[in-house]
Amino acid sequence: MILLIAVFAVVLYFAEKYSLKHVLDQVTFCTSLDRVVVEPGEAFSWSITIRNGKRMMVPYLRLRELVPEGLVFTDGSGKVGDKWCSWLVSTLYLGRHQKVVLNREVSIPKRGRYFFRGVSVDAGDFLGLRSVTDTYPELREIVVKPQRCDLSEPGELLGGYLGENSVRNSLMEDPIQTAGFRDYTGREPFRAISWSQSARYNRLLVKQYENTAEFSCTVLLNTDCPRQENQELLLEQCFSIVRSVCEILEKKKISYDFQTNGCIAGPMGDWNHICEGLGAAHLETVLEGLGRMTYDIRESEADFWEREIRNAQNRKSIILVTPTDEETARAAAARFERKLRRKVLLLCADALYS
Repeated sequence: MILLIAVFAVVLYFAEKYSLKHVLDQVTFCTSLDRVVVEPGEAFSWSITIRNGKRMMVPYLRLRELVPEGLVFTDGSGKVGDKWCSWLVSTLYLGRHQKVVLNREVSIPKRGRYFFRGVSVDAGDFLGLRSVTDTYPELREIVVKPQRCDLSEPGELLGGYLGENSVRNSLMEDPIQTAGFRDYTGREPFRAISWSQSARYNRLLVKQYENTAEFSCTVLLNTDCPRQENQELLLEQCFSIVRSVCEILEKKKISYDFQTNGCIAGPMGDWNHICEGLGAAHLETVLEGLGRMTYDIRESEADFWEREIRNAQNRKSIILVTPTDEETARAAAARFERKLRRKVLLLCADALYS
């Protein structure tokens, strides 16, 4: 009897040792998100899939998932992360060749770029006496867009500003406004020939019409903020203003491009410019870029304005968005107006939100 107990104890010892050594063999973890870019507070699906690919069961598995700050369960159970990151703990049992999917509906209320960084795992032996720990790092990103501007003034200002400009078609010349006369080349229709001018100068001349200008905008965002005590708040307000401006331009079917001296993090690259365009995809590109923006700058406000004034195109209207109502921004707006000979709209976060 003693011998039988001894043999049984030896078998248990080696079985426990084997199970502890191989308990995480062929066990995989995969975190997934159902989207990359979301609205502030919009629910999205976050899940982790655990697979046990071996014949041996995993009697005890404790997961600690590293999740971003401010993550909120949409079922009302409250926040997960209160600091820059937090652990979410789950405990489960895995049978042989079993797959378990843990689904959660969550949201993040604040603009920014957030990461789900994988799991740390504690797995126990079949006797429940000891456990081993391992980590499975991953990197899943979610980008939260800026809030819409919650004040009416930017929309009213922009509506009045756009109302001062007539939108015309640039695909043809305006037959009403004659800019002058030029020599007939043979490619113009006969009705374009000015017979009176041709007789006067003894050669065929055609009327040269003035091209009508299609109204389009350049939206400029300055993120160089001298007031350090509330810098982040002012910049967040700037991002919200830019979003509202772009959405109004989309609604009015006015094409626009976007320039900034701010810095962006992530796979969009060295991003500070979005070419002129219009439509849902164009707007989403701008909003994703705003969601990824940091509080850093790539060049000073003075250098940014100087470069943009130098590159400003006559057919463009300019909308400036800046954190503070500083003399530098007002001087830049005046220089834009002198060069373009049209009104420039200056939107300052501290003035609009005061």
